[in-house]
Amino acid sequence: MRGKKYLLILLIALSTLLAYVYLRKTNFFEIDACLDCGGRWNYQTEKCDSINLKKDIQR
Repeated sequence: MRGKKYLLILLIALSTLLAYVYLRKTNFFEIDACLDCGGRWNYQTEKCDSINLKKDIQR
């Protein structure tokens, strides 16, 4: 029974690590931050088109 608990903990930790690595590889956190600040993510250039940046440029 004790071995099953360690195996379960190991599988959960491994799954969490793999999910984190996948999300980092796909720019998930950058896209999320861009959308959170009101910007629009451009998938072709892989950059944030921020509305706030455009307002600053026009001034």
